[in-house]
Amino acid sequence: MSTNKVQKQDVLQAVVVANFFHKNFWPAADGDSACLLPLVNRPLLHYTLDMLESSGILDVIVFCSSGSADRIKASVQRASGARRLNVVYTTSDTCRSFGDVLRHLDACALIRNDFVLLWGNVVGRLPLLPLVKRFKTLRQSGDKGAVMTIVYQRSSDPNTTSAADQTVVLAADTGRVLFHNRARGKINLPLELVLDNRTVDIRRDLVDTNVVICSTAVPPLFADNFDFQTKDDFVKGLLINEEILNSTLYAHVVDGDGYAGEVFDWPSYERVTRDVLHRWTYPQVPEVVDKYSLRYGNVYFGDNIKLALTCDVGNDTVVGSDSKFGSDTRISNTVVGKNCTIGNNVVIENSYLFNGVNVKDKSVIRFSVIGENCTIKENSNISDSCILGSGVVVEPNTELKQKRLLSSDSNNKSKKLSAKAFVYDAENNSDSDDDEDVRGLTFRTRSWSINSGSSSDNDDTASVAASIPDDTCMFYSEVVDSLIRGFEDHVHCDNLILEINSSRYAYNINYREANFQVIRAMLTLNSKAELEALNQVRYYTQLQSKLDYFMPVLRNYIKSSDSCEDCLSAIEDIAKGEELLNTVIVKVIHHLYNMNILSEESILRWHEKEEDTQFAKNIREKANKLIEWLKDAEEETDSDEDDSS
Repeated sequence: MSTNKVQKQDVLQAVVVANFFHKNFWPAADGDSACLLPLVNRPLLHYTLDMLESSGILDVIVFCSSGSADRIKASVQRASGARRLNVVYTTSDTCRSFGDVLRHLDACALIRNDFVLLWGNVVGRLPLLPLVKRFKTLRQSGDKGAVMTIVYQRSSDPNTTSAADQTVVLAADTGRVLFHNRARGKINLPLELVLDNRTVDIRRDLVDTNVVICSTAVPPLFADNFDFQTKDDFVKGLLINEEILNSTLYAHVVDGDGYAGEVFDWPSYERVTRDVLHRWTYPQVPEVVDKYSLRYGNVYFGDNIKLALTCDVGNDTVVGSDSKFGSDTRISNTVVGKNCTIGNNVVIENSYLFNGVNVKDKSVIRFSVIGENCTIKENSNISDSCILGSGVVVEPNTELKQKRLLSSDSNNKSKKLSAKAFVYDAENNSDSDDDEDVRGLTFRTRSWSINSGSSSDNDDTASVAASIPDDTCMFYSEVVDSLIRGFEDHVHCDNLILEINSSRYAYNINYREANFQVIRAMLTLNSKAELEALNQVRYYTQLQSKLDYFMPVLRNYIKSSDSCEDCLSAIEDIAKGEELLNTVIVKVIHHLYNMNILSEESILRWHEKEEDTQFAKNIREKANKLIEWLKDAEEETDSDEDDSS
């Protein structure tokens, strides 16, 4: 009986986070069910489960929201790799981040032993059991404080966004993580890293696979530190407070012993798709995991397809089963789903068509994503990173570039194109609650080269892309969202400060940049429509009310001469583009002075600073009366002090 208990405790577990806390794939998929997004006509989650099953890990915990649980359970039952797995589902509707998931796991007491933690979007083949065994040995005989081994993939092209944005410093002999930073350009490394270690490896060629080996101490660490919202928060927190938390991190670099790719946005989706077609993920390739036949040039044909004699299928193309192609149609570098119908004289290049798509005659699709059961009618042209949600119907002779389309307008936030085609208007919806969810989707050109890991110089090639915005922009957006919600829901300012600090920590924002962006955010909480409805008096009244509400936040960030300079720079920066603020800028500065946020010295220094632009000169001229008043008040104070002495 005791032997059975020990064996149960030694069972290796894996935790798969199937709920993505972003909408980088919107409107093709939302965050709750993005793990079911098809990659080469197969749900992403199936690749992850296959990798676990092939590694010998049979005890799997899947976290998902209750709204998507039924769909995910049904999909897992159809997954070939899940037949031998013991899958347990845990759900929660209160989790809003990766950290919340770990705190949920800690509260549910589901973790019994060291475990593998990964997202439901990891594709590849990894020898996970040896990694776990090495981690156990390390903790038993080497470093008892080791809590996590982070698995990185060596990038063949260090200039890719995911590799170039990350610097990792490792102890050469042990693989211990000494330093981690997500920032482009130059970085400053602490001298102690070199002095305290015989040899260190400075790596900028590593891509995070989002696969980690964890000890049972990881969920309690998240539970004890509520500012840990992401894995990066956890890594940075442990590196900064290593002695206090008595926890260390290690890294394993996948080079020739496997492959792992995380699909978190459209560029990574494109990259991993290419790797699957080029067979880097073997045995997770189309003809092994599904019924496809492999042809020359990495062309994969499903069962029961019908191709016209004059249909031209180029390299790096997948055609799903039961699909039909008409005469003189050309297709290349494209994945076509199952049960698709493509008409005559159609051109499809560098695109992804999901199941059930119908493309009528003489249409052109380039560098776009077409969701399930969409219909593209005659003579339509869809190009330059268009993303179509499921069920969209594009009427004949329509031309679309860089648009996101939905089949319905349930929230009245889109512009009607036709009965079943609504264009999401990002400009007019910049103040909406959904803005945070979609801000990760941007459009840019990238190459799809046949050589894996290399980029093409052909300026004519482009592809779907959804890059992560600059960290500063992300930080600013999150601060705006926090302040809007805080003001509307009357959130205590101490909690807002905690949120802002967490965002600053996650995006590696220095304190002066944080000061600048927090003030900018406070001055830009009104939407365009709200601003148009306000006159000068009402605008200043509302602005003053918000500044007074956020006074504890202001006092937390603006408390030195440098921070006062940052505050004044931010006010001036926003006033350049906002006419209403420009008209009351002196009142705003005076109000912040009265509330002891801005010091007299900082305002005088700002006013005396020589500026080249006419706008800056005009602002300082407007402030002349305020400056005179400050100087007079200072002289009166000095004379009073002289009289008293």
